[in-house]
Amino acid sequence: MANFFARRGAAYINEVNRSLGALLGLATGILCDRKFVDEEIRFLNEWLEKNEAIAVEWPGDVVHARIQSVLADGMVTEPERTYLINTLQQLVGGTLDELAALTHVTALAFDPVPKIDFPGNWFCLTGDFVFAPRDVCEREIENRGGIAKSAVSKKIKYLVVGGLGSPEWKHGSFGTKIEKAMQLKRDGVPLLIVQEDQWARSLSACH
Repeated sequence: MANFFARRGAAYINEVNRSLGALLGLATGILCDRKFVDEEIRFLNEWLEKNEAIAVEWPGDVVHARIQSVLADGMVTEPERTYLINTLQQLVGGTLDELAALTHVTALAFDPVPKIDFPGNWFCLTGDFVFAPRDVCEREIENRGGIAKSAVSKKIKYLVVGGLGSPEWKHGSFGTKIEKAMQLKRDGVPLLIVQEDQWARSLSACH
């Protein structure tokens, strides 16, 4: 029985990964001509409804919710169309020109945080950092009263994403730490996902 559930679990994960890869492919194709016509918006909405495995998981759930909100009144305005194009660019990690040269993590994950508080708060780092190697970044956190942890948990206040990203993020996997953080956020945990540049600015403001 345990093997049965393990196989079912593995099959579900494989389905999500395949669906995520397909979603990224669809988004990239739509962005090729920098247009997102009504028929494409409705098609993507129907595709997400048929592929529930990704539509209820991050980042597909964010994309689906935004498309549904735009389609709710039966018409798509130009500001709404631009909003959805920006959503797809955030999903794939930037414009097609940027993607050709760089690795990105989807910007859909990030929380707008004007200031990061270090004392007593738990931090977890993921990806590669422009600032310094990860162990140096962790020391900077601890020097300011923060607590650096290697894994995401309910006690983590900030998940800091390195500005250099990670090679696998360009190919449909956004990393287990980010995915776990998004699941905790859906469950109501007040965890914040922040970019390295936000974190670095707060370092200089907190000596």
